[in-house]
Amino acid sequence: MGLFRRRIEMPEEEDYLDELELQGDDEIMRRVAPEKMAADTLDEKKQAIENYCDRIMEANARISELKVEYQTVNSYLSDIQKLENLPQRQFEAIRQSAKKVVVLEKDRRDFGKSMSKLSDRQFSQMNKNEDEIKNILKSMVEDEKYCETVKRDMKYLEAEKAGCKMQIQQQEDLLYVLSGISKMGIIAVVGLLIIFATLSLGYGHDMSMWIYGLISAAIILTALIFYFHNKANYEIKITRVRLNRAIGLLNKVKLKYVNVASRLSYTYEKNGVKSAYQYNQTWGTYLRLKKEHEVYNRASLRLIDAENELTKLVEEAGIKDVNIWINQAYALVDNRDMDEIKKHLSNRRDKLKGSLDYNSDTIEKSRNEIKNIILKDKKNAQELMDILDAYEEGIA
Repeated sequence: MGLFRRRIEMPEEEDYLDELELQGDDEIMRRVAPEKMAADTLDEKKQAIENYCDRIMEANARISELKVEYQTVNSYLSDIQKLENLPQRQFEAIRQSAKKVVVLEKDRRDFGKSMSKLSDRQFSQMNKNEDEIKNILKSMVEDEKYCETVKRDMKYLEAEKAGCKMQIQQQEDLLYVLSGISKMGIIAVVGLLIIFATLSLGYGHDMSMWIYGLISAAIILTALIFYFHNKANYEIKITRVRLNRAIGLLNKVKLKYVNVASRLSYTYEKNGVKSAYQYNQTWGTYLRLKKEHEVYNRASLRLIDAENELTKLVEEAGIKDVNIWINQAYALVDNRDMDEIKKHLSNRRDKLKGSLDYNSDTIEKSRNEIKNIILKDKKNAQELMDILDAYEEGIA
């Protein structure tokens, strides 16, 4: 069937938050792993299924984004492999042409020695993304703010969850006490009735007033116990709803946090920075350098000719993204730089693969949880399946 019902036919086995920082993707995913929601009553089952459906939709949207970037990175690595597999003579011609570009580019950089410098990798990355730098910076700042906000939200939800659990425990303790009082009260009433009956029948004492008083006290005690027992059960029921809602919200927030934090971590890796502030500083340095370059480029026809020559040679080699090798000509000259680029791209691909696996796993586990809930409640299966239909219609 559709997105949510897939693989529900066959049953299978069921399968903190002191301080969250942007650590490795695996650490992020481990520390914000979702919790299993309660699904005992019909309302809890509906609530759980809706939450799992939301998580599936969120994960699917993220997977679509990740696949596009993953294909781009793979394309870069494929181009590098093509270059490295070229015949020696053809690659040497590219290397010599790239060397001209690197030398002339160095001359251009030396033109403004008084200005701060960027590494070759940083400059080429800025040059490649020049039209998108504002958007990248804006997205980076928004993701950083979002992560901080979500960390506070998760701490609040964790506190609410802990409070609910404590309140449920208190009410359960009260029920236990009431049960004890009930048993002791029954024993006391029965014992006193036996004593009064013995005094009345065996010794002729008039114990009627005492018996009526005892019965009245028993009725009052029973009414009080019944009142507090019902009140405690009601509080437990209401608090369980709040607890389940808090867990559901926490699970959705955790998934969003993982995706945003992973995206932010990947953006840092991709742009060679550790924060939006550093990226903004690098951009400012790049703009100053670019002004120097523009002055020099107007008088540097040789550099233009060298870049055109390199572009032509790289095109003839069947490379998809030609322009990037103008900015990365240094890697065509020095194998160590090429290895560094390959390592950087491999790291990016690994991060993307980790995020893809995490979201795919989230979808699979959510589907299994939905399947288990429905298979265990055949009586309400159709009503629960209707929730899936509503979600499928929403994404159609």
